[in-house]
Amino acid sequence: MQLKIYQENAIDELLTKAKRLLGYSGGKKLVFKSPTGSGKTIMMAEFLKQLVDDREVRQSLCFIWAAPHKLHNQSKEKLESYFENSRALECKFFEDLDDRKISENEILFFNWESINKTNAIYIRDNEQEFNLSKVLERTREEGRKIILIIDESHFFAGAKDEKEKQAANKLRNDINADLTIEASATPILKDVNETVTVQIEDVKKEGMIKKAVIVNDGFDKIIKNGKIHTEKLSDKKIKDSEELVIAAAMKKRDELVRAYKKEGVEINPLVAIQLPRRIGQTEDRMREKIESILKDKFKISKKKGNNKLASGKQKQLLLNF
Repeated sequence: MQLKIYQENAIDELLTKAKRLLGYSGGKKLVFKSPTGSGKTIMMAEFLKQLVDDREVRQSLCFIWAAPHKLHNQSKEKLESYFENSRALECKFFEDLDDRKISENEILFFNWESINKTNAIYIRDNEQEFNLSKVLERTREEGRKIILIIDESHFFAGAKDEKEKQAANKLRNDINADLTIEASATPILKDVNETVTVQIEDVKKEGMIKKAVIVNDGFDKIIKNGKIHTEKLSDKKIKDSEELVIAAAMKKRDELVRAYKKEGVEINPLVAIQLPRRIGQTEDRMREKIESILKDKFKISKKKGNNKLASGKQKQLLLNF
């Protein structure tokens, strides 16, 4: 794919700083700050490809990619697609590892929550000696440097629960990566050796992020004089405002899908539902209600086999089709 100028600049800077940090002893930390919608995953994919192809890098490298809320699945799919032709790196889940180690130019994808528990199968001892600790031990025995990539790192750095913080810190120490790269639109800067920042103005300049947002487009046609005109929607059985907003969002998404197809553009629009900041049970019931509407009326849920609903950052529900 054709990279934007700001993406190429960020990749060059990531490569330069990562190579320099890998030349030092001890674990180093690089923070990659890039706005939502700037193509952060694609930039990371191209950076990793260039890193393993760089002749100046004489070390054997492997990678661990950790992400929250099952976003590691989406990241793995994106990177596998990106490396499909070059075969620069192999993408694996824990159970797919060969010889119970991380091989050279291989990325191990993890859901952070799944290993950030003391009783997780990846952590606890077993007769097969197939846990993260043993995998890392075998990997290091081959002289391989480990690079830990923490996607959406603000989730972990901003943990409010003390036990969660302790578990996250223990896991970082256990992995003991030679280089940790924290990627986020809103990173929490602490004990950082280097930073790479993509400026939002550069992203807007190249049309990746729009300078304005249209709020509730078309609602004036649905609500007139305080009345809901359901003939403007495909679903005529609207019970309340929550169902109305979700139905209108689905209608707008369908319009976008048709418009993109007409232009011959392969874009699959997502729907993001912003949730209120949690104060108590009222907000929990609101979330449950919205998830119930999505499941009952639109067949969208987090259940295995559906997987069309995920929790995003900043109290959002993300609908993927």
